[in-house]
Amino acid sequence: MRPSPLNNVLGRALAVVILLATTGFGPEPLVTSPISANEFVSAMVTDRTPVLDLYFGQRMNPNARGEQDRPLLLAATLQQDAQTVTRLLEAGASPDLADENGLTPLMAAAAQGNMDLVRKFVGGVTNMNATDHTGRSALQYAVAAQKLEVVQLFLRLIPDLGPQGGDVVAAALDTGNREMIDLVFNRVPPLQQWTAKTRQALDAAIASGNQERVKLLLSKHAVPPTPQDRSVPLLAYAIASNNEAQFKALLAGGVDANTVLPAKCDKDFMELVTSQSLRSYIEEDKNVTVLMVAAGLGQADTVRALLEAGADRNRLTGRYKMMALYLAAQQGHWQCTQILLGGGPSPDQLRVEISLASQRAEVWKDGVPILTSVCSTGRQGYSTRRGDYVITDKERSHRSTIYKVEMPYFMRLSCLDFGMHEGVVPNYPASHGCIRLPGDFARRLFSEIPVGTLVTVK
Repeated sequence: MRPSPLNNVLGRALAVVILLATTGFGPEPLVTSPISANEFVSAMVTDRTPVLDLYFGQRMNPNARGEQDRPLLLAATLQQDAQTVTRLLEAGASPDLADENGLTPLMAAAAQGNMDLVRKFVGGVTNMNATDHTGRSALQYAVAAQKLEVVQLFLRLIPDLGPQGGDVVAAALDTGNREMIDLVFNRVPPLQQWTAKTRQALDAAIASGNQERVKLLLSKHAVPPTPQDRSVPLLAYAIASNNEAQFKALLAGGVDANTVLPAKCDKDFMELVTSQSLRSYIEEDKNVTVLMVAAGLGQADTVRALLEAGADRNRLTGRYKMMALYLAAQQGHWQCTQILLGGGPSPDQLRVEISLASQRAEVWKDGVPILTSVCSTGRQGYSTRRGDYVITDKERSHRSTIYKVEMPYFMRLSCLDFGMHEGVVPNYPASHGCIRLPGDFARRLFSEIPVGTLVTVK
């Protein structure tokens, strides 16, 4: 004779009572009373299947939560109990539910590298980019745990990583696993922004001298790096702060040598710019490049390195049409001016000296004067400015656009509105600021002194 359904239920209930009495977990509620989430977890951990059977048989809440606000599905996942996970899912448990720390079943399965459980969850998860309280997603958990198979699956299933793409890249680098790094860098699309973690990874790579990692990070981003919560590119900060190690690492890593400053620069960056006139150009102009910043600050080695890396010396600013050459010249940085001109003799080899006191001009070659002449500099109210200048261009037949007079054999100084030229030379200052020279001397200088030569007015 077959046992009746009632006898089956009574038998199962009796078995549960006996188990509860012998396992030491009592006092437990009667089998006919609701089973709490904590009791469900306890039964799962101790493999008390009848309690679980009763829970499912009574159609109790599959999304109930136990300690730490932990859903039953997450608890089963952490135990890697595939059978209970399956039963909870079949009963309607949601794989989207997280505990008090934001940890979801998918994250837990990813960290374990449990492909069976991962596959059970991915079809029911509504947001695979969800993160826990630490900001980590299921994909980041899988990367950190170096679970290649899980990472490959996620990268196929998630069409858009969004902002977390950078954190995935940083997590891959943290593993030091070449296979994981290659997988992530090959599959993650170019990053449109830097995250706190990718910035930290870049800083660490620069500090440790890991140039390969610097290059990897720079190549993966579509935009240049900036410090955290700043708009000015990191390369510009490195130049303005004269951080040679950071500058060299960024440039060697492939950062764009034509990087442009934003329309509005960070206050702390502007404080690094020591020249008031250069600050004014940066604040008021548009499309200022890092080459212009280096030139305006007089950093000759930096200017040379940027040019070698492909910086465009002929690029103009948007408003005032300034070139790096103009900024270097106007700031009085003759070495940068020579570099941007494409060359010029060393002052030890060749230079011109103008004495305001004696109204004399001298040409020095290899440390000794070889030519000397009288000259006439600016009269009162138009005094010729002292300083180091560079001959930046020559014009055989120049006419002043200001004073409407002829200035033959004109040699402009540092792209400014004055220079040396043939003119009337009395025995006193008589010009509007230019340096007048006798005809023969002016013609000889024009012929023999090349563009890029240093001219010192003292």
